[in-house]
Amino acid sequence: MTRADDRMLGLHVPIARRDFLNGSLVGVGAALLGDRSPLELLGASQSAADYTGYPGIGDYARSNGNTWAVVEAGHQLRDGRFAGTLPNVRQTGERYDLVVVGAGFSGLGAAHYFQKLHGGRCLVLDNHPMWGGEAKRNEFLVDGVRLVGPQGSNGFAVPSVNRGWSAELWKAIGLPMEDDAYAYEPWAPGVAPLEIPKDNYMYQDPIAFSAHGYFVPDDTGGLRMVRDPFGSGFAAMPWPDRMKRDFTRMLSLTERPYRGDDWERWLDSMTYERYLVRELGLDPAIPRYLDPVLASGMGLGCDVLSAYAAFQVRSPGTEPFGGSARYRTLESIARIITSFPGGNDGIARHLVKALVPQAIAGGASMGEVINGAVRFGALDQPSSATRVRLAATVVRVEPPVATGSTAPIRVTYLHEGRLAAVEAARVVMANGGWSTLRIVRELPEEYRQAYAEMVRAPMLVANVALRDWRFMYELGITAASYRDRFGFTCNVRQPMVIGGFRQPLDPAKPIVLTFYVPFVTPGKTLREQAVLGRTTLLNTSYREYERQIRDQLVRLFGRSGFEPRRHIAAITLNRWGHAYVCAAPGFFFARNGKPAPPDVVRRPLGRIAFANGELHGHQNWRDAVGEGKRAAEQLVGG
Repeated sequence: MTRADDRMLGLHVPIARRDFLNGSLVGVGAALLGDRSPLELLGASQSAADYTGYPGIGDYARSNGNTWAVVEAGHQLRDGRFAGTLPNVRQTGERYDLVVVGAGFSGLGAAHYFQKLHGGRCLVLDNHPMWGGEAKRNEFLVDGVRLVGPQGSNGFAVPSVNRGWSAELWKAIGLPMEDDAYAYEPWAPGVAPLEIPKDNYMYQDPIAFSAHGYFVPDDTGGLRMVRDPFGSGFAAMPWPDRMKRDFTRMLSLTERPYRGDDWERWLDSMTYERYLVRELGLDPAIPRYLDPVLASGMGLGCDVLSAYAAFQVRSPGTEPFGGSARYRTLESIARIITSFPGGNDGIARHLVKALVPQAIAGGASMGEVINGAVRFGALDQPSSATRVRLAATVVRVEPPVATGSTAPIRVTYLHEGRLAAVEAARVVMANGGWSTLRIVRELPEEYRQAYAEMVRAPMLVANVALRDWRFMYELGITAASYRDRFGFTCNVRQPMVIGGFRQPLDPAKPIVLTFYVPFVTPGKTLREQAVLGRTTLLNTSYREYERQIRDQLVRLFGRSGFEPRRHIAAITLNRWGHAYVCAAPGFFFARNGKPAPPDVVRRPLGRIAFANGELHGHQNWRDAVGEGKRAAEQLVGG
């Protein structure tokens, strides 16, 4: 683009260097493996600032996505820096009943259930400078209004009283069970209401949603809007007649194409694309349309993921296997799915507050837990039964050489530029399997092969803080979908009211617009797509992503009054290099006498157990905590 183009997009005034540096002052960690380092990709003349960009404000500004330091430490692990003899390891003299590697939902869940079932001393080590895994928030201050948006994990259903362990957990960590405890900001006085989602999973269309604008190419090379295409029968969509007919038939499907009792294995024997095209006889253009939709919930697209994986998120055409098909509406979904301002960070904060009460300022009410300042110094105190040590990259876990030995497990980690070691009676590996392969010494080949099949794909979550959003409201929409240049969907949300924290719901006031951006390249193998997507994610500078986002918003909303220089207050990127496990055919069920990869990994290795949401295939907070619960129970004989 020319300098004039940059000025039009609002790029002529760079973000202050101090804002860039705020995003790079983070701890050391490890996460992304398998690609060149960001320093190599961006060039040695550039810095962490070029990668991180503006990180927002508040406690989470130190940890937006996989930070520069997290990526760099991860590549050191990948490149074998910690494979041989480790010199100058500081022996802390600490001994724990349990060490948990990873402070996402699986790790926090493992710590919670270990304390419930066994008690004792527990240490949670996490490579990020903030707990929560992908359940974190971005915060902004725009024209005096504090705004919050999700970094990733987002959307939950309040467990019913009959939901078993998840309902018991919900109550144990202090979250209310009553639906009316979760209130939402009403529309400002005098503003005619539009339908508006409560979470950011609008990409899981098609649903009937009156305030959904779908943007399609026009005759000038720009975009025109079709309102609620799925609720209006696709009449205005520029699709061939066959695609319209087949899409309608797919959405109204009631009969199972396979009636065997082993339908789950049957679905897992093929890709979702094969299921749609060969088994249902649909237009091959339909899986190409659905590629980013599936990828945003399950990692990659229809040509490489299992049809059973697609069923897990109730993808179109699979509904008959889970009950009668139903044309979903935003209203029906909003009655079930809700979201805290920062996504599922609200659940993670309650888990931490229950484990380390002093870690968040204030009391135990939902408003205090979600709005309270994090007391980082209180997380890792010797007097606590559970300690959380952040910016601590675990580089080696060494079980005793002799089978059945009661000798302690040695856990070595990198913290503040130095290696340190603690001892543990038990260990839960609640990190991603891509790093477990390089951390656990003498990991049996069966585990290595299982982990090798758990390829993971990246995701970019971009939060754009807007000064106002009249340009959307005047179009009558709160969400947009498209197939154009950057991403494929974005939306604003109806904000939840949390204690004294309120975000206005007024098109004349600030709000957060969120993009979930997957990386799919149909026609390449699953692993090729994952690596290519991760390379793109790491290779693209903040400045270039900012340019793409501004350009896309102009293409979507320029005709309705959007001006990037006037409307955009800030953009924060959350780069997740290994966001989703990619469940290819055969991921879920044993085949040819060989156990499914998750079944292998769920077996404890002596006094080491493995837990991560990736083992479930469809990653969500409940199943991630469930894997941590199972691992804790295995280690204490529950």
